[in-house]
Amino acid sequence: MRFCPLVIKPLWARLTAAILLPVALVTLTLTPIFTSHVKERVDSSRQSAESLLASEYQLLLRSMNESFNQVLATAENPLLRRILPRQASAQTPTWGLAAQSDWEQLEALFDTLLTHFGRYTRLAVIDTLGREWVSTSTAPLLTRPPVTDHWTSPAFQGAMSLQPRDLYVSPPHLCVSGEEESPVATAIDIATPIVDDQGERLGVLLFTLDWSRLTATLPHAREDSPGEALLVDARGQWLLPSSDGSRERFGHSLTERWPAAWAAMSIRNQGIATLDDHLLAYRSHDLRTQHYRSQAGMILSDPDTQPWHLGILMTRPSLWRLLMENPVQLLAIALVYLLSVAFGVYWVLSNHRLRELRQRALTFSREARQYAGEVQDLYHYAPCGYHSLDSDGRVIKINRTELDWLGYRADEVIEKRHYRDFVTPETRAAFDAAFQKVLGEGQEGSAECELLCRDGTRLPVAIQGKAHVTEDGFQYSRATVFDLSERKALEARLEKQALTDPLTGLGNRRALKDQAAIEIARSERSRAPLSLIAIDLDHFKCINDTYGHDVGDLVLQAFAKLARQVLRDGDVLCRMGGEEFAVLLPDTNREQALQVAERLREAIATTPAKVGRDATEEGTLAYTASFGATLVCAGEATLKPAIKRADSGLYAAKEAGRNRVQWEEA
Repeated sequence: MRFCPLVIKPLWARLTAAILLPVALVTLTLTPIFTSHVKERVDSSRQSAESLLASEYQLLLRSMNESFNQVLATAENPLLRRILPRQASAQTPTWGLAAQSDWEQLEALFDTLLTHFGRYTRLAVIDTLGREWVSTSTAPLLTRPPVTDHWTSPAFQGAMSLQPRDLYVSPPHLCVSGEEESPVATAIDIATPIVDDQGERLGVLLFTLDWSRLTATLPHAREDSPGEALLVDARGQWLLPSSDGSRERFGHSLTERWPAAWAAMSIRNQGIATLDDHLLAYRSHDLRTQHYRSQAGMILSDPDTQPWHLGILMTRPSLWRLLMENPVQLLAIALVYLLSVAFGVYWVLSNHRLRELRQRALTFSREARQYAGEVQDLYHYAPCGYHSLDSDGRVIKINRTELDWLGYRADEVIEKRHYRDFVTPETRAAFDAAFQKVLGEGQEGSAECELLCRDGTRLPVAIQGKAHVTEDGFQYSRATVFDLSERKALEARLEKQALTDPLTGLGNRRALKDQAAIEIARSERSRAPLSLIAIDLDHFKCINDTYGHDVGDLVLQAFAKLARQVLRDGDVLCRMGGEEFAVLLPDTNREQALQVAERLREAIATTPAKVGRDATEEGTLAYTASFGATLVCAGEATLKPAIKRADSGLYAAKEAGRNRVQWEEA
């Protein structure tokens, strides 16, 4: 019994060596690999930060410069030079017809800017006394100006000290958004002086830029953005709203959240800094001096807020993070260590390890057979077709997916049918050309064909073939076949949408042109008359202005529905644009065309459009239409001359009092 410890002790010593030595060797092997990988990821993150910073900077600069240029261009509008002197010359505001017209035109211009660009919350015209005369805003405002005194505002005072084409730009600040869910938003005031042709100062043009909306379009605001954006002023105050549009962080000091980031950004104008577990790419921009891409002569801003510092903060890769990103990789490393230790134990316990290896060999054999079966299933039940052809084009192998498409069994096709027999005669030439390329020097070919299925249907497909060549030469071709049915259906839908007006469902101007070419050619062959009616809804602008564009759209849809019911089968009704429509009447002479137009006019006049009780008390709105009709003359290759004549008749009907039909002779 005394020799037992002597036997056990060397056994444990060998087991310890068999474990520690493989672990040390694997560690020494993997260390330089992972060190290099971490370095590559760090470099990649640095490049991503620099790229995102450049994109962020360029987009922010471009958006700001676009706003600067829009303010400068608007300030030179002649309407401003007419409105301000007129108000300044009178002791009390004057609102004659000319003033009212200028006021409405300027309001319309401002509404267009607010609606089209979507980046402004307020546009205002201020005289030299700080009184606001014209104002358009997304927030509710008071009635006719002057409504606000801007005398003490920094934007007004700054702009009044500038020369023409100079700008005052305020730092981002909080303002009223006009939205119930988020009544307060961030904005930037951009102001420039308004001068007349003699250089006399008339007032100030003020644009309020929606800072929250502008920053929401920058790359950092996307959900898949790899980094976090930092934008602070010269004092380190946070200038970016939160990603959810709130002002939770706006105006807070960066020194409290990222003191190391502020320390790096405040020292140099641009660069990359490593901050503990993060990488920071940053650069500075001073609006007062770096506006060379805009049309401004000089930009004035609060001096203690410039320059701005823009930064992109990204997580710095580490070995542990890389391993946690890919659990499979971590599992593989653990498996390597386990296998190395297992090999060491095998060196000590060879007999036991041998049995383990035999069992593992059986497991691997089963897995290999299972894998082979899975590969076979993938081939036969793939979402695309596969087949192989010999040099004569005979099918030597084909998967079940393609057989199901064709409607045949494998024993009916393999070694018995040539593949080109399944190709429709119309597309067989394309298939033959592609197959010859596979057989030729290129050894690759592709074609779009139609397959003739057993049930008589046709299946559009794309075939991509490649030759399998060995030292003995060409053996067979391998081809992948893709079902194009969905793509062809989508193309057909897109073609239909291109010819359809989305609001009314009628054909558009292009559809009328295409149908007119067909009908003109038919008329030339059969000598049958062809008529055209131009239709314009009366006072439609008044409907839009009074009830809104939503009600206007309902009127257009009601007209389209009613016209379809009144017009005959074969008549072609299209929307030319706005409230203008046209009807092409095949095999219709003058008297018949006038009857159709009069019948439609009377139906419109007696059938009010349903617009809902939110618009009118009755829930309906009466409207009328004017008509211009003419014949398409023989020899006219297009519909343009007839459209011109029909429009002339339409204008005559409107001048005669509207709600009538006017015939225009050729």
